[in-house]
Amino acid sequence: MRKIAVFSGTTEGRELSCLLGERSVPHIVCVAGEYGREMMSPDPCVSLHVGRMDAEEMTEYLRSEGFGAEDLVIDATHPYAGDATRNIREAAEVLGCIYRRVVRKQGEIPAAGAVRYTDMDSCARALEHTEGNILLTTGSKELPAYCRLVSDETRQRTYVRVLPAAESIRLCGEEGIRSDHIIAMHGPFSLELNRAIIDQYEIRHLVTKESGEKGGFQEKAEAALQAGACVHVIARPLSEEGWDVREVLREILGGEETPGENGMQITLAGLGMGDEACRTLEVRDAVRDADIVFGAARLLRDIHARKKYDMYRAAEIIPVLEREKPHRAVIVFSGDTGFCSGAGAMLEALRSWNRDVQVRVLPGISSFSYLAARLKEHYDDAALFSLHGKDIENEAQKLAGEVRYHARTFVLLSGPDDIRTVAGHLTGIGTDIQICAGIDLSYGGERIDRMNLEKALTYDAQGIASILIFNPNPERRPLFPVRKDAEFTRDRVPMTKECIRHESIVRLGLRERDVICDIGGGTGSVAIEAASIHPSLRVYTIEKKPEAAELIRENIRKLQTGNVTVIEGDALEELDHLPEPDCVFVGGSGGELRQIVELLNRKKKGIRYVVNAVSLETMEEVRKILETYNPVEQSTVLLSVSDIQKAGEYHMMHAHNPVAIFSFTI
Repeated sequence: MRKIAVFSGTTEGRELSCLLGERSVPHIVCVAGEYGREMMSPDPCVSLHVGRMDAEEMTEYLRSEGFGAEDLVIDATHPYAGDATRNIREAAEVLGCIYRRVVRKQGEIPAAGAVRYTDMDSCARALEHTEGNILLTTGSKELPAYCRLVSDETRQRTYVRVLPAAESIRLCGEEGIRSDHIIAMHGPFSLELNRAIIDQYEIRHLVTKESGEKGGFQEKAEAALQAGACVHVIARPLSEEGWDVREVLREILGGEETPGENGMQITLAGLGMGDEACRTLEVRDAVRDADIVFGAARLLRDIHARKKYDMYRAAEIIPVLEREKPHRAVIVFSGDTGFCSGAGAMLEALRSWNRDVQVRVLPGISSFSYLAARLKEHYDDAALFSLHGKDIENEAQKLAGEVRYHARTFVLLSGPDDIRTVAGHLTGIGTDIQICAGIDLSYGGERIDRMNLEKALTYDAQGIASILIFNPNPERRPLFPVRKDAEFTRDRVPMTKECIRHESIVRLGLRERDVICDIGGGTGSVAIEAASIHPSLRVYTIEKKPEAAELIRENIRKLQTGNVTVIEGDALEELDHLPEPDCVFVGGSGGELRQIVELLNRKKKGIRYVVNAVSLETMEEVRKILETYNPVEQSTVLLSVSDIQKAGEYHMMHAHNPVAIFSFTI
């Protein structure tokens, strides 16, 4: 087994050592000082060497440990430690070892508000001509060069952030830095912590090395720019080619890094409302460490990443993952991954593509929780609804049914124009309904508008929109929501009467999310009453007469049952194109009942049928079907209904044709 030496003292070095330890790979870790020792976690796989070495000393040390040809020397030292890198490379060449340089991913230098320098000397001279407090985040090693060139006045307005090591603090004192100007802390430092330090000490100039993502460069630069401070960047001494930690690990392990193809880790991350301030720290870290980030263009706008792809569909993303094989990939979604998000479908697509791929899901702040907080409202009793990317007219009818029974209804919209459509569907519920619209939530131009339905009908705004609808007088949802005959517009179209309709629907044995097919829709009375039971039901009513189909549409609008879809045409032709039904009601088959059952039986087993029969011929047809298929749960009742009608001074019974109700499962 070849020997491995990691020259560390950086985040990358510690990460590589930790990954090797997790896989029980013995290795040597070399650090320069006691602080490097303190930062290493105890590990039986690690042999630790502490102390600075020149090239000759490194060569002798590695030789004493038995290093030779084909053994691996890994240089994970700081990008500004040029002397160390030269010494390590020379020692590896002398011994014939394989040398690998771990290169830190660079951050993006802001285009505005930042000044770049080739070295600390030129930066120090420039700071002499500035005003306001200075924060040095370049470490204690750069401090002598800085203090040698600046005046006492500049030194007095300088704060330094160094590691909490005795050597660093001693050096600050030797260079005349006041004790109350020494900030001894160990990173990593988040954007928020950087911003807090900058605000606390009224920093106007932040000095940083171009230390890359692991060095927290991006968080420092962005915090300074947010606070209106100037960023002074000491450029890297040389441009390096090299490997990242995972590439080195793959080489050591012979190409097998972790479970899953190439150790690929994919994160599905909810970005919240959109503004970076609303992202969780976990999401920020995932995006910061990503090799590649996917998402819609709007979401990628403020994301800094090595590679970004404006795509959010699995069919587009998976080929890129196969081609580029990133170690860490992030797919970003707006809002929260668990609420009306594409994250669920993406997760299933990734699992279908590669069952071994490691996927984690990170939540974001949802627009409904954000808007409720802005309005100082709770949402524990709210109905949650989404119109985003859906048929607005059809879905708005369903929404109206939810608003009728809820004091609060939160709605995701495709855009502000949807508010006018929603208001139009709510006018029949009550005039005291209020709508609160959140436009561009979390962004600088955020606005929240409160309005009644009259104002909402003409509301005009631009931006990303969500609404919270308040109904001060919600109705109590009926436990058995039957419809009266008088509620339907009938004209001359046949209609299944109340008592027959109620009993027929009961015998369908409906469950949540069932798909129901109503054949021979007539006025739509059965389809609409069934749809009224629960909004999760999907009802398709087939009617071949155009005048009857239009009457059904009118009744759907009148009774606000958007979960009913009218199919105009012949049942045998249309059934092939519809989703597989769970339940089928046949009110009129046009003499094609047997063919309808045969077709549906080929599509799916276990369908629950309810057939209404008035004629003896239809009853005989049902008998033959029962004989052929030997269905389960079969039952037949004959209902005879009479109305009481007034005739002069008397009240007479007016009988209707008896109806046989057959129910069975095939």
